[in-house]
Amino acid sequence: MPRAPRVRDRNADVARRTWLSQFKEDAVRQLPPTASPAVRARLRSDVERALRHHGPDDPVLELQDIVAALVSEACRQLNEIEHETRRSERKRELMTLARETLAAALDECPSHLVGAAGSSKRTHLLRAVWADLRLILDKTLSGTESEDGVEQRVEEHVAQWRNDHDRWWRPRLPSPVQVVKGIKTATVIVDTVNKTPELRQVADTITQAVRALVRRRCQSKEPPPPS
Repeated sequence: MPRAPRVRDRNADVARRTWLSQFKEDAVRQLPPTASPAVRARLRSDVERALRHHGPDDPVLELQDIVAALVSEACRQLNEIEHETRRSERKRELMTLARETLAAALDECPSHLVGAAGSSKRTHLLRAVWADLRLILDKTLSGTESEDGVEQRVEEHVAQWRNDHDRWWRPRLPSPVQVVKGIKTATVIVDTVNKTPELRQVADTITQAVRALVRRRCQSKEPPPPS
């Protein structure tokens, strides 16, 4: 004889839903007011899943501990999201400050290096240097740095860039090939002078004249004898 289908107690179902809804709403009320609808909905779902094997007859303290743990985890995640949001906003502010500092630092560089103020060279240079610096800062800044620290990083970057590019005033040492060539040329000239009496005589005359001129200048700088 077939078994009769099991009839669920409708009143028991209603009572359980009411009991479960009370726990879910109590949990949601413990969230901060800034919690989004998505966060509240996720917490309700977590509470329902955690209490699926529990019922109104279970110890209240045990059920409250389960719900409290879920609420604590939801609040922790909210704090992390808010903290990350604040850091991202702060990082954008610091990036804006870095670009302004870069423009001011380039204004302090000589015009032969960065171009005149308002010139296309200055504009293009600012974009190029900023493109490199932005990549560096985007990887290294966390959003917790001070404004002074960011300004110092930018100034150090500009100083390094200037050191790499501002070399117009530095003496250029001759290459080894140029040194050897110069020695050979000087040797040929000396040999030619030594082998040609006329040139040797001219060289001696010039040497004597230079020595006499040096002696006269040295004597003119000596103090007069005491009277």
